[in-house]
Amino acid sequence: MRVWPLHFVFALILIGSLAAKARTTDVLSESTSLEAAVIRVARSQGLAYREHTTIADTDIRALAFDAPACSRPIFVVFVLVTFDQASLVRSAREPHYAPRYVYIDRSWDKPHRLAVFMERMKYAVLAVFNFTQYVPSWHLLLVESPQECKAAETIDWRMVWDRDYLSAVRSMEKL
Repeated sequence: MRVWPLHFVFALILIGSLAAKARTTDVLSESTSLEAAVIRVARSQGLAYREHTTIADTDIRALAFDAPACSRPIFVVFVLVTFDQASLVRSAREPHYAPRYVYIDRSWDKPHRLAVFMERMKYAVLAVFNFTQYVPSWHLLLVESPQECKAAETIDWRMVWDRDYLSAVRSMEKL
């Protein structure tokens, strides 16, 4: 039996894993401008940025937005995909607010760890091979809006994770 085909396969695996590791580092380092991207996406879809705030009785930061025809603000919180802060945020929720967890092109009314983890892994693998325009992030959005306010449900948040959009936001921040 010849050994060179086996050596060739191992060489391909080594080169592929090194390329994938380098690509993963590049992709994940791009996720630093999510907050600015959220503000820009929300503004482009009719929300007015109000302020940075904290969730009641916690030190968890949130972005507050005003929406047309909504008497109370909409809050956007960055939550780790591990949902470490989810119970704290849930316990401090404003009364009569409806939560929505958003990660790229999916959303949930309740925290679904496995579904979010699978979505993140899917986009991480796709990003390594440059098969997606989205940057996988360790954060998802918790969008809390008053129950009578439907403005937040119509917002397409995918641009927050869009590679080109993040690059544009980052370059505008440098100006």
